[in-house]
Amino acid sequence: MAATGSEHPIVVGYDGSSESRDALTLGVALAAATGDPLVLACAHTASDDRGAQAVLARVTDLRHSGLPQAVERRTVPGQSAAAALQELAEAEHPRAIVLGSHHKGQPGRVLAASVAERLLHGSPSPIAIAPRGLSHEPPASLRTVCAAFDGRPESWAALQRAAQIAASANAGLRILWVLERSRGHHLAPHAEQHAAEARREAEIELARAAESVSQRLHPETRLVEGNPARVLAHEQDDVDLLVVGSRGYGPVRRVLLGGVSTALVRNARSPVMVVPRTAEFDPGGEGLAAGDELATAG
Repeated sequence: MAATGSEHPIVVGYDGSSESRDALTLGVALAAATGDPLVLACAHTASDDRGAQAVLARVTDLRHSGLPQAVERRTVPGQSAAAALQELAEAEHPRAIVLGSHHKGQPGRVLAASVAERLLHGSPSPIAIAPRGLSHEPPASLRTVCAAFDGRPESWAALQRAAQIAASANAGLRILWVLERSRGHHLAPHAEQHAAEARREAEIELARAAESVSQRLHPETRLVEGNPARVLAHEQDDVDLLVVGSRGYGPVRRVLLGGVSTALVRNARSPVMVVPRTAEFDPGGEGLAAGDELATAG
């Protein structure tokens, strides 16, 4: 574990439900891996602060969970849970907001609930969603972090965040490109030639992506053909965190779901983190290739 010294916490939306305990399990794993402080945030209406405090007081002792520091427990007032967490995100820019899945979701799968759905359409911070029942599994740890990549700017943002998490967690990093052929490609003239060119271009871009991250991560690149949402949701059983970008239009520094990310937050088997587009990029940050150069120069 490498402490980041960051003042940006991992925030877990917690209300005492089994789904929020799933979120807590994922939040503890993220904070323990990255060294970021962990904040348990219980949203409440203006008249129910005492009830929220009681919910947080019942959280079991987390001193032996591998966290680098004490957990902060905070009640957050707002007209709704989503509004309260959105206001917190706007004010403090947490490293991530972690939420549980819908209580009607399938065990072992992600299914964004209403709070997550609202935050996934405008949060300035990454949103991570834990699969239902994660708290009933062995303690979560980050061994393999997968970045969904397709060469677009939003996928570069996802790759940067995935590399930073993997480096802090001493985890493996997988960079996965799912190449989707258009329907009826086999009927189009020169279809095979166009498909081969698309594959070559993807291989070149994947190589660039691998070169952009710290080589001590020994990044693994994979290029597969298929439906991106289906492959990412169903064929990554050995992934402990799947990091994806939000769609490439809409406000900068805001999560905004596209087709693939929408499908993932409704059916993925592994925890999913959706990263907003951002104009900020620290090339010397941990987990990135320039950071290796700075360390060597120092």
